[in-house]
Amino acid sequence: MSPDSGWIGSVSGDSHAVDDMMARAFERARRHPFWRHLYRDGGHWRDAPVCQKGDLLAALDGFSPAGEDRGIYLVRSGGSAGGGPLIFPVDIAENHAQRQALAGHLLARGVFAPRSVVLNLFAYTGLYRTAAIVDDLLERCYATTLPMSAQSPYSDMRAAAELFQPTHLASTPSVLTLFANWCEESGQPLPQIPQLLYAGELMRDSVRERLCRTFDIRQIWSLYGAAETGIWAVCDATATPGLFSILPRIVVEIASPDADGFGEIVVTNTWRERFPLFRYSQGDVGRIVVRDGERMLEVRGRRPRTFRFYEITHDDSGFAAVAEGCAAWQVVLDLGGGGCDRLGLHVVCDDLAILPVVAERLRRHMKQDEGGDTTYVRAVTFADLHIDPTTAKTATLVDRRR
Repeated sequence: MSPDSGWIGSVSGDSHAVDDMMARAFERARRHPFWRHLYRDGGHWRDAPVCQKGDLLAALDGFSPAGEDRGIYLVRSGGSAGGGPLIFPVDIAENHAQRQALAGHLLARGVFAPRSVVLNLFAYTGLYRTAAIVDDLLERCYATTLPMSAQSPYSDMRAAAELFQPTHLASTPSVLTLFANWCEESGQPLPQIPQLLYAGELMRDSVRERLCRTFDIRQIWSLYGAAETGIWAVCDATATPGLFSILPRIVVEIASPDADGFGEIVVTNTWRERFPLFRYSQGDVGRIVVRDGERMLEVRGRRPRTFRFYEITHDDSGFAAVAEGCAAWQVVLDLGGGGCDRLGLHVVCDDLAILPVVAERLRRHMKQDEGGDTTYVRAVTFADLHIDPTTAKTATLVDRRR
């Protein structure tokens, strides 16, 4: 599968500059021990295959920092698709250079300013350290961070906000929603926090409305990237929701775009030279759009995740329509009586009268016989949805079958 290289972000459409940047990145990747198996037979960078997470896991098998002559930065992915968690090495100086460039990008866009005070509720667990990355970015923007992390008690989060009067609230939508629930249910509203920064998940309209109401938010920002690539894009989610401005030296391609231009988001990070990352799939779907002369990335969501249910392969892309009218949903696969597969759609909804309608949609979607018990719908709260304890993200699909 070759990406469609007809558009590139971050280089003002200069095809010669892109070609030169990609050619040099490809040669570095071909020479590196990680990628010889993937790129050794390619003659031109345009013919090189897309690197999937499984390829990267295979490349890193057996890697140890003990074999390196100087220190490295290790960062963990969430392990949400394509296998288990992945520990990726980055050169320390290269990592700092990309962070510094991103900080300048954030300052120029008005995301942060030296007077910003940010209640940082991102996750920091083991080598998964989004909270620490955000702390570093804030300090490079000369801003103040309140590093609480997603694992803090909600009462401590609120106490920090009450004491330090933050200008920004920052975390995944999942954690922010649970914090909003706690504030409402405990009768302890926060003082006004004018700005919100989120990353790691898409934010549904219903969640956006709730957070704005609970925290009195006036401006929303979003960051985009991955553990493997670093953070490389920023979105003004109030003015242009879903549209991301791309950091220089990041080349973005779309693999196999459909008629509307949406396809697999593929990234080459030319900041990474010691451990090259060439044509890496983010696992997301998006397209390029042009706004005011700037090429921007429009992110639509995750690539569908497939699963087997009674010998038929399904994916999770159709459940949003099944759960229409609900504030949130999660598919849970487990084993019912006799060890048979069972699929539950857990939904958060204000009106329980919608449950029979959703149940019928689910039965039809999964092509199950009427009266069967292989599928069910259950009303839950946001707190009941499974959240990954490492990433603080809510998965669309939880498979508990063993």
